[in-house]
Amino acid sequence: MPNLPPPTDDQVSEHIPWEQLTIPAQPDRKILIYGIAAGLVVVVLGMVVFRQINRPSAPDLMPVTPIAVASEPLATTSTLPPVDDRQGPGPATVALAEPEVTTRISEADLMAVDRQGTERTLAGTAEWLVLEFFTIDPSEVWTDRVQAASGLRLPDGVEPEPSSAETVSYVEWTRTRSVTQTGPDTYRAVVLIRRLVAPDGAAFQRLPVERAEVHLRLEPDGDVRALSLPEISAPTETALIPLPETDVVWVVDAAGIGWPVTR
Repeated sequence: MPNLPPPTDDQVSEHIPWEQLTIPAQPDRKILIYGIAAGLVVVVLGMVVFRQINRPSAPDLMPVTPIAVASEPLATTSTLPPVDDRQGPGPATVALAEPEVTTRISEADLMAVDRQGTERTLAGTAEWLVLEFFTIDPSEVWTDRVQAASGLRLPDGVEPEPSSAETVSYVEWTRTRSVTQTGPDTYRAVVLIRRLVAPDGAAFQRLPVERAEVHLRLEPDGDVRALSLPEISAPTETALIPLPETDVVWVVDAAGIGWPVTR
């Protein structure tokens, strides 16, 4: 029989400390970060000190030699009177810039830029004056209307002379046919006019198309003023030419009237 230890009832147990079973703590990295930052500060300070030591001194710098440069004479200078040195240094001479040359634009140039707008203004004033001048309405004051349209103050007694107190004259339509420049700021407008007239105030008749001439002036502020009262005349006759040979058809309107149309 081998030599065996005598049996015993005592149990042997092994004790392991709890601190050995826990996860070991991580090393503190703050010390490493502080060390790196301190090292960088030392390196920067060392570079600054090194540059200060190697910086050249004042005698080693190269002197600057002034060079005289001739400047061009200015166009215009203002000369100030001499000042006594006992009263202190005088003010420095100030160079004045050469004045800009501006071209004055005449009224004719402005009108040429917007000629169409000027002609529309003249045409509108001419039509307004013709409308008021050839309108006779017993319920309205003729002089007030004409003065407002023409910009002229009419003398006493200048007004139409109707055949009777009931006579009326209404302008059906006006249209400016032409505007001609007669001077630097004067124009002549030809206005076509169609009127309805009733000598007795009741029986109206439509007159043939008439033509009225108006002389106008363009004021510097842009307003248009009449130079004379409108003068009416019959329009000039135009020679007629045959209608081109085309097909003529009739189109009936809502009132049942057939109108010839060329196609």
